[in-house]
Amino acid sequence: MNYEIKLLNSIIDTGDYVEAVNGGVENVFIEYRDIWNFIVNHYDQHSKVPSKETVKGHFTDFDFFNTPEPLNYYVDQARKESLAFQTRQIVAKAHSIISDSGPKDALAYLMENTSKLYKYSSSLKDTDLVSEWRDRFLDLKERSENPNKHYIGIPSGIDVIDKTFGGWQAGDFIVLLGWTGVGKSFIARLFAVNAWRAGYRPMIISLEMNKKQEGQRLDTLLNNGEGYFTNTDLIKANPNIVDTYEKWGENMFKDKPPIYLITSEGLETADQNMVQAKIDQYQPDMVILDYHGLFDDSSGAKNETEKAKNLSKAFKRIAVKNNVPIIDVAAVTMSDGHGDRPPELEEVAWSKQLAYDADLVLAIHREFNSDQFQVVSRKVRRATHFGFYLRWNLETGEWREEWDVG
Repeated sequence: MNYEIKLLNSIIDTGDYVEAVNGGVENVFIEYRDIWNFIVNHYDQHSKVPSKETVKGHFTDFDFFNTPEPLNYYVDQARKESLAFQTRQIVAKAHSIISDSGPKDALAYLMENTSKLYKYSSSLKDTDLVSEWRDRFLDLKERSENPNKHYIGIPSGIDVIDKTFGGWQAGDFIVLLGWTGVGKSFIARLFAVNAWRAGYRPMIISLEMNKKQEGQRLDTLLNNGEGYFTNTDLIKANPNIVDTYEKWGENMFKDKPPIYLITSEGLETADQNMVQAKIDQYQPDMVILDYHGLFDDSSGAKNETEKAKNLSKAFKRIAVKNNVPIIDVAAVTMSDGHGDRPPELEEVAWSKQLAYDADLVLAIHREFNSDQFQVVSRKVRRATHFGFYLRWNLETGEWREEWDVG
């Protein structure tokens, strides 16, 4: 492959191994990977790129020629051509899988391998914080002039979260913990609805409920106790509210952004590759995953602990790579007295990796059939700890933030 030869010649000519590595060339080489590996080993041992004579002594058939352009020119060209070549290989393989195993297997292969290829095509960002201080000044000045300067992300709709944590910011990984049945999914949907009301496009990947159930829950939240209907009215199809619902829906959803919903209906595999594929498809402003334990691990975990750990790291990386906040609903291990309090970090089910990766962990507690939700932070990466109560009628959707519960 000609682009590999050109790039190798430029690296040898310039001797700039560091720039080549920073440019992400390690995933470019296919046909001449043995020569690249030789250069890597030589640099590791001698802190310099081998000379043409040294390379020629080990690879007598390799062709040398002048490379008049800067190294970064050959890096960019090689990355583009390598990406195009590998993409064509993946598409060709998927085409053969269609004939052999069917379209679903072909799609699964495409999702897994294009996601890996996309990861390889991205490189880590380096920056000099000293030389870029003025960029931070300009950002600070712009935010200081914003009337909503207490948060710079997507508003949660909860005053203490937005003022203390700054809302849901790009790359945030937020984990919601709670015992079974306390309302973790309700809280996650409330965050989605509040973001949508502020003009953002949330995406919910729900592996617990179907489209109809999710729609009824979101409609009830959007109704917010205004009296048009109740959750039971929607579930039991009360004929008395049908016309009211139609008028309400026309007014509520006219000229509004979408709320993307992906459910497990028809999905054979729901893993980190699928999450990335849906982000690529819809370009949402925030993502909710419900819930962690129901996702599959495309990296082939051997047990539940390894799966939970792999998924946690993958979801955090997806959040950072796509500059989108991800809210992950997670279960906790049941223990004695668990019904009396919000869970602690060490009670995360299967793996504590979630707590390590998260920027914010919120623990949720509610007494059986109570309309009072207690939410406390268990980890806060960029602020102080906080807590709040919600008074919430799940039947009508009406909620309010409370402080003085006494």
